[in-house]
Amino acid sequence: MITNILEKKNLRLDIYLYYIRIFKSRSLATKFILTNRLRISGQVTQKPHKMISIGDVLTITINDNIKVLKVLDIPNRRGPYSESLNFYEDITPIESVTKKESLKLDVKFVERVGRPTKRERRQTDRLMGRD
Repeated sequence: MITNILEKKNLRLDIYLYYIRIFKSRSLATKFILTNRLRISGQVTQKPHKMISIGDVLTITINDNIKVLKVLDIPNRRGPYSESLNFYEDITPIESVTKKESLKLDVKFVERVGRPTKRERRQTDRLMGRD
């Protein structure tokens, strides 16, 4: 009977997100889960006490970026970042990554601020037809 308890590894969702370093604190993880922006295996959840186990797929939407994580193992503690990478696999589709890059606008702002130089004033006059 004891082996059955040890084999069945479950962990609260908010603690798991805190342990794998998605959020800085458990309270931030709890607040995020309450906003309805997290799915466990396709089901929207609003309960931070929901138990997750190995094989579950988490879909997280943060700042219009979608992250899809597969639970590989259940951590015992919050360790360093390099250790936390062993507990999940990032299976985010490549299309969403390229979408993010294509949304970047090539906006060129004025490099300097202040009054225009004599050269810039002449260019403005030519543009406006005030030669």
